[in-house]
Amino acid sequence: MALVYEAIQSVIVYFSSYSMVSIIFTVLAMVAGVMGYLYGPYWGVRRVPGPPIFPLVGHLPLMAKYGPDVFSVLAKQYGPIFRFHMGRQPLIIVADAELCKEVGIKKFKDFTNRSIPSPIAASPLHQKGLFFTKDPRWSTMRNTILSVYQPSHLASLVPTMQKYIESATENLHDSKEDIIFSNLSLKLATDVIGQAAFGVDFGLSKPKSDTESTRIVQDAQGSQSGEVSDFINQHIYSTTQLKMDLSGTMDWKVDRTNKKLIGRLDEIVSNRMKEKNRGSKDFLSQILSARESETAAKNVFSPDYISAVIKESMRFYIVSPLVARETSKEVEIGGYLLPKGTWVWLALGVLAKDPKNFPEPDKFKPGRFDPNCEEEKRRHPYALIPFGIGPRACVGQKFSIQEIKLSLIHLYRKYVFRHAPTMEKPLELEYGIVLNFKHGVKVTAVKRT
Repeated sequence: MALVYEAIQSVIVYFSSYSMVSIIFTVLAMVAGVMGYLYGPYWGVRRVPGPPIFPLVGHLPLMAKYGPDVFSVLAKQYGPIFRFHMGRQPLIIVADAELCKEVGIKKFKDFTNRSIPSPIAASPLHQKGLFFTKDPRWSTMRNTILSVYQPSHLASLVPTMQKYIESATENLHDSKEDIIFSNLSLKLATDVIGQAAFGVDFGLSKPKSDTESTRIVQDAQGSQSGEVSDFINQHIYSTTQLKMDLSGTMDWKVDRTNKKLIGRLDEIVSNRMKEKNRGSKDFLSQILSARESETAAKNVFSPDYISAVIKESMRFYIVSPLVARETSKEVEIGGYLLPKGTWVWLALGVLAKDPKNFPEPDKFKPGRFDPNCEEEKRRHPYALIPFGIGPRACVGQKFSIQEIKLSLIHLYRKYVFRHAPTMEKPLELEYGIVLNFKHGVKVTAVKRT
């Protein structure tokens, strides 16, 4: 009997020790998995300098501490190329003009795609657009779209732009409320794009007396276009109301609005394809038969004082302080070997405030862009790249500059602007995918006599 008892006890001890070993190995495997998940992305870029990492949140506490100046602070401490962890996702920040040139131009074939934050990766609308499209699809789309931004066609758009600018600014001095300039410019830009891209008059920037509602949209022949009306209202809503962050959170409203925008765009394109005589009235239906008209384009893009004011404005309040790229294979940048799939972000905001290229960077000095200025001559040619760099730079930058210059010329020829008493000081900024003024820039307009 005693022998049987001892045998049973031995079996129990054996299986107990076996179970304990299994539990230990299971726990170790789970810990290893968690550590691999958290620090796996870091391992490939560990040699790139950067501040200590906080578990789970990465360097987000530094962003909370320094705000939008965090990359300038880190560039001074760690040099022109350093690591910044957005949660567990490491970013290689490039804060040097020559290195930006290397990424965007010299080694562009190794950085053809943009890295896509998770909120945008979850958006079908953004995935199909030129900005985030990848590889051969991007190349094909870009080559097609570039054709409509030829100087001859841009010059032919000058009368259209002027018509909308004059209509939008006709009675500014009669406004009983403060003018929120960001709202005015958004409506004006959307109207110009609507006519140029779709041949449709959205009517957003017209004086209220000229239209029953900003939701009523008419095409060039005067017939109402419901699908375009819905599209533009969704566009205005998404531009002014919805926010996307880089943390991986996707607002359900963004997803819903993106789906509606996609549907409306499909309807617009489908209806235009059914038209037999589309002509060349807009980008969507354009047949490249516009006459050469270089004079208007050259006048708008000449290096005059207004050009300097626009450049300094874009430097002082750079709209997109970061430009995203992703390595398509293992590549060396700044002396560091980066594995395939590394997110490399160009810190345009740091370059724009670098005192080496822009002495007294916190002062608004348009004269620094005078072609005859010594500062302009010494400056690195890629120190200011508000529209990006290389083949993936914004294809519509000349279109944008043309509209900005025409708007400024007309506005300041007709009005004197003053800060509204209700405008906060200093202005509060909102940092997201693009820079924005939190409460807008509020002004009053006085008609010139």
